[in-house]
Amino acid sequence: MDAVFQTDERQNAAGDLRKTLDRLMRHWYWFVLCAILGLFLSWLYLRYATPSYKIKGKILVQDDQKGSDLPGEEILNQLQMFNNKSSVDNEVEILKSRSLMEKVVRDMELNTTYFVEGRVKKTEQFVKLPFTFHWLTLKDTLDEVKYVLKPLNEKEFTLNYKDVSRKAAWNDTLHLPEGIVWIRRNDLFPLQNDEYLIKMQSIDNTVSDYQLLLDIDIPNKQVSTIDLALTATIPDKGEKVLNKLLDAYLQASVEDKNRIADSTISFIDNRLVIVSAELAGVEKDIQQFKQSNQLANLEEQSKLLVATTGDLSKQLTEQQVRLSIVETLEQYIRDEQNNKRVVPSSLIIQDPTFIALVEKYNSLQLERERALLSNTEMNPFVQNLNQQLKGLRTDLQNNLASLKQGIQAGLAGLQHNANVVSSEIRSVPGKERIFLDYSRQQTVKQELYLFLLKKREESAISKSSNIAIARIIDRGKSEPLPFKPRRALTYLLGLIGGILLLSAWLYLRELLNRRVTDKEDITKNTPAPILAEIGHNAHHERVVVEKESRSPVAEQFRAMRTNLQFILSGKKEKVILLTSSMSGEGKSFVATNLAAVLALSGKSVVLMEMDLRKPKISQMLGLPNQVGFSTYAIGKVSLDELIKPSGIHDNFWLIPSGPIPPNPVELLLLERTEQLFAELKEQFDYVIIDTAPIGLVTDAQILGRFADATLYLIRQGYTFKQQVQLTKELYQQRKLPKINLVVNDIKAKDGYGYGYGYGYGYGYGYEETGTVNVFTRIRNTLVRK
Repeated sequence: MDAVFQTDERQNAAGDLRKTLDRLMRHWYWFVLCAILGLFLSWLYLRYATPSYKIKGKILVQDDQKGSDLPGEEILNQLQMFNNKSSVDNEVEILKSRSLMEKVVRDMELNTTYFVEGRVKKTEQFVKLPFTFHWLTLKDTLDEVKYVLKPLNEKEFTLNYKDVSRKAAWNDTLHLPEGIVWIRRNDLFPLQNDEYLIKMQSIDNTVSDYQLLLDIDIPNKQVSTIDLALTATIPDKGEKVLNKLLDAYLQASVEDKNRIADSTISFIDNRLVIVSAELAGVEKDIQQFKQSNQLANLEEQSKLLVATTGDLSKQLTEQQVRLSIVETLEQYIRDEQNNKRVVPSSLIIQDPTFIALVEKYNSLQLERERALLSNTEMNPFVQNLNQQLKGLRTDLQNNLASLKQGIQAGLAGLQHNANVVSSEIRSVPGKERIFLDYSRQQTVKQELYLFLLKKREESAISKSSNIAIARIIDRGKSEPLPFKPRRALTYLLGLIGGILLLSAWLYLRELLNRRVTDKEDITKNTPAPILAEIGHNAHHERVVVEKESRSPVAEQFRAMRTNLQFILSGKKEKVILLTSSMSGEGKSFVATNLAAVLALSGKSVVLMEMDLRKPKISQMLGLPNQVGFSTYAIGKVSLDELIKPSGIHDNFWLIPSGPIPPNPVELLLLERTEQLFAELKEQFDYVIIDTAPIGLVTDAQILGRFADATLYLIRQGYTFKQQVQLTKELYQQRKLPKINLVVNDIKAKDGYGYGYGYGYGYGYGYEETGTVNVFTRIRNTLVRK
């Protein structure tokens, strides 16, 4: 049972899918048109859309931290348990810095853009500019300003901005509200447009815009390369901007190193002046001492003491040199005027802790200088750097104090040993002892002087050999094709969009449609069976059923006649009532042609025009309506005077409605009306009643007591779905006898149900003027169904 149920569900789903596809295929030409329209709109969009290109570059950063001597570091890195901060990350942040981009914007004057008017849109120009704006002074806070420059000739032009127009010559300097500008003419490129649009915005806004367009990424943590990508609408402009950014970055890197070298050389030069003066003073004292004491050569006299005190003197000299350097650095750091300068690195004592502090201090000093390029001293970030520098200066002073204590302690020990030797020197003549003191001072000053000269040369050599921390692997180069809009994707979206838009419109039209369009709209709302389906009368004929008529609509009425045999099964069942939900659903048309098709079969038929409020049949057939049911009901005419020939067929008779009465319902309730139906049943084989819509008045229900069968008219595309539910109540509560539905005015292009006449129609190749009689085939098909 479950298998059968699942099979039915699959069949129903397949049927619904096929039905949906059939509905869509009925509008295939609209889908083709919408697809073509979507492709055309895509082409139009691609024709006038501004393309965006990716400008890509790559640099290699010198990163000593990628390797380490730490045992097992590779394993720890793989386990992500050891994270060593890479200098590559720092360089990425420098490349993203606002100060670097601001330098590029100012150097290239990117805050000024030039446009020319096209047929549809304005196009930016960059390469072949016939003139350029060079701002000599410019306001810092500047909203976007637009200028319109109209060349008059090769010598003059007019500049319009806001409501002001000024005439000037090329290469003139103009004083504008935004600043002073020099408009330079480039004679290499001719003036090809009548006017140019120049847009000006502030440096800050331009920098922010370009920072958003710049994308910087590290491919992976195993390499020290950096990928840069800049989005630009003009490839040449994007390449120049990216390459300018790379050059500015490399230049800034070299300038940082040169600044440290210059500071070191300046410090050494100052110390050389002092040490040179001290050394000259000691040498002058020795000269005066020898002259005053007439000493020529004391070497032989002091050879023994010199040999004994040589090692001590050398050690004392080294310690004194170190102490002098430490004191000098301590004085340099303590001096408030040097708070904003870097500490000379070439004189650093070989102490790991002190070296690390100096490197960190110099890095913060350089970072503070870069921050001050675009910020003030009161900026929180700068204040934070000042606090960090203050703490590092304290740490440096403490470290130097500790080093100084260690050196002084070593000097104290050496001095103690020297005192022991001095006790022996007391036996030496006083002149020799004084000369040794002078010699010791000379040696200390000379060693310090030579040390400073060596460091100065090293600093000068290092400055001349300074190179940037990175090198360019790939300079900025644009991709050959824009990354947006993508042509293939745009065409595909246009094609799909056109199809989906039409599908959505058809779906919404179907969803919001309140009228009957297909057979399912009827079967879902009422259990009443469908007796017949009548196609659209394209020729607008009142009577389509004639003896020689072979049209599809005529054949559908013949099929209805056949189906009526299954409803009116008894010999005394002759009366057929036609009604509908509202006016305009074709009751009169169907009633007239039904009567005609029954008359063609040799039966006597009388058609009663019982829509006493809006009669149409008499007018449709061109018959007078002065005498009819309304005059008969009040006893003014007899039955013989009431019944009139229709003029269509000899077996087809008509009872007109007569003049419109003021009380139609009361006439239908008269006893004379009941007598009329009794007499008509005796005289005719069929009695067809065309009554008023049951959805508006109760005439049909009153006449229903005389009827043997009821045909309820539903018109495709006209009857509301909600009105179909009215037949459900009439059918279930049997308010009218043998209710059957007749669907009228079915249009083949709307694909109602499954075709005219339960499966036949135009598809059989049946022609109205054809000679093949398919009525028997249709009837047999109906009987089988």
